[in-house]
Amino acid sequence: MIPALPLQQHPTFGAALKRLGADTHQIDIGGTSPVQVIRRFGISFATRIRVHDPQSLRHSPLRIINAETPAETYRQAGFRQIMTPAHVAEIDLTAPLQPHPKWRHSWHKSTVKIRHDIFHTTQHQWLLNADRAQQRTKRYRTLPHAMIHAYAAISPTDVIVLTATQSNTPVAAMLFMVHAPVATYQIGWTGDAGRKAHAHHALLMHAADHFARQGLTRLDLGTADTENMPGLARFKIGSGATVRPLGGTWLRLPFA
Repeated sequence: MIPALPLQQHPTFGAALKRLGADTHQIDIGGTSPVQVIRRFGISFATRIRVHDPQSLRHSPLRIINAETPAETYRQAGFRQIMTPAHVAEIDLTAPLQPHPKWRHSWHKSTVKIRHDIFHTTQHQWLLNADRAQQRTKRYRTLPHAMIHAYAAISPTDVIVLTATQSNTPVAAMLFMVHAPVATYQIGWTGDAGRKAHAHHALLMHAADHFARQGLTRLDLGTADTENMPGLARFKIGSGATVRPLGGTWLRLPFA
């Protein structure tokens, strides 16, 4: 059984990277799950990894690490922290969700209808276009859309789009990538009508219920950035998600 890995460490994600021509492979580091490594410009790095054995890490080819949890393992292995930890919001799908009262009130006020679809390259291009436009407007970057297409090509039923509609017109949508037993929230879009109808509250509750019924154990909502995207962070936190720190970014010191 595959453990509850972050998206970036899941075998399907690695296969999608290879499909796009990335130089990627898995290595074993001291008893942890196989680590997905990307090599670029002669440098090996890994994202969202959890390592407990500093000696094994010291003898690995890794030069840059984005750690999954805070730990002194990386320093003991000869790495120096170069970026402080981001925080992620996660929903435990094995326990009842407890949204904050105001968040719950918004959810109950929502009147949208929700459609559940497997991602389709043509049918859902409108959502990717809307996401690209909002990235330009709000000046942020997410996973390239090419990765979504590659992931869907490898595992067609594991990219899910939930669409909120009013009078059969889309007013909001969310896209999730499934890497059992976890699902990761990847794209969210809403228009003015969707905001007024609290569509994202309804979409997220529908997603949590659906994935729990599918036997998944965790819904990863991505980073909760209260500084640069406070509104989105409040939305994630208000849902009842748990916020925890990642482990920061680490660079191997020369001759370590």
